Amino acid sequence: MNAGKQVDLVVETQTDNHGAVNEALPVFEAVMTSFLTQLDAIDQKVTKKLRQSIFAQVSLRLSSLVERQHLNAWIMGSADQLQINIGVVDMQNCIYHAYHSACESFGPSETDELLAQAVKQTEAMPIAREFAPSKLL
Repeated sequence: MNAGKQVDLVVETQTDNHGAVNEALPVFEAVMTSFLTQLDAIDQKVTKKLRQSIFAQVSLRLSSLVERQHLNAWIMGSADQLQINIGVVDMQNCIYHAYHSACESFGPSETDELLAQAVKQTEAMPIAREFAPSKLL
């Protein structure tokens, strides 16, 4: 993603109504939960470090301690739902960071397969009619 395109996405998300974020959030939760669960099945210790890394990266954009605590609880797997709204760009960045970190730990081939499975599982859910999982990649 080039810098100019990323800036355009941020501006689009900031000017967009909350509908896109509200529709994207359950899709994001489903993709990330499926992806991280699959990684846990391979190596929980490595995936725990990956979860911590995702949190560290994404939490930088959150202003309040409460938001960071909710994000941490969800990413670490102790909360079923993300109790805060994050923008679509932040969702994309979270998935990108998870993917990149998983590639380093598990290799690109296996990571590609696991993320593709997570997206395919989410596409089969009714929530995918409101917001396509591929928009988060």
